Amino acid sequence: MRSLKINKRYKEVFSIRDIAGIIVGSFILAVAIQWVLVPANLLTGGVSGIAIILKFLSGVDLWIWYLLLNIPIFIAGYKYVSFRFIIYSLIGTLVLTLFLGILKPLDWNLNDNLLSALLGGVIAGVGSGIILHNKASTGGLDIIAVLIRRFWGYNIGQVFFASNLLVLILSLIILNIKLALFSAISIFISSQVMDLVIYGPGLNRTAMIISRNSDDIIYAIIHNLHRGCTCLSAWGAYTGENKNIIMVTVARTQLPKLKEIVFQLDPQAFITVSETIEVYGKGFRTELSDF
Repeated sequence: MRSLKINKRYKEVFSIRDIAGIIVGSFILAVAIQWVLVPANLLTGGVSGIAIILKFLSGVDLWIWYLLLNIPIFIAGYKYVSFRFIIYSLIGTLVLTLFLGILKPLDWNLNDNLLSALLGGVIAGVGSGIILHNKASTGGLDIIAVLIRRFWGYNIGQVFFASNLLVLILSLIILNIKLALFSAISIFISSQVMDLVIYGPGLNRTAMIISRNSDDIIYAIIHNLHRGCTCLSAWGAYTGENKNIIMVTVARTQLPKLKEIVFQLDPQAFITVSETIEVYGKGFRTELSDF
């Protein structure tokens, strides 16, 4: 067995830029809560929503439930995510609490629950997305979403929405069904906008191409599409023939041109295309922005 020589040990870097992003995102999220959602009596979701319900059922103060619920979540985040993420999340939680105290509820006289749900969802999604993009959260279900993303690969927005379904179901105890449904719309919009902020406006596509004219296709991809690609050696299970599989990742807008190149050079080519959420490297994102 070949021994590995480790030259460098990975270290988490704390960045002023990240902290500034966390502060900006927390402010935007506080604006969504205090200036749009709260005046419309809509739920924000998350651990705070569960704490409100538990307060209603038990009579114990809200802040006690919020603290008790967040302690095991932060411990799990520290154990399975990273020390930096927990420190950043503590900063996000404290800063958000500060902004919620400074910004008092502001009634914009929208008088439209649907408009409030849409506007609040968009603003909250932008704020939460900025916070998560800068490797932090505001505690609660955000940390659970990051843990699920790390272990099972689901998008944070999808996990965030699924987790909040429990809050919405329980909210029927203290809210009428109309407000609960508008809260669901707001949380759904927030989860979609959050993913848009974190992952960008368009998913990339990764194509696997099997062709007898692989050399010509590789040349065209490099010189006409201006994308790099990787050639994998394989063999056909049915024919037993040796084959080359070309793997290439392109922007969504480049996919039609890629298919045009492939089928012009080999009408019998076989292509599979899959969505690729994140791509790092030359020609794509060059900055690792994870937790």
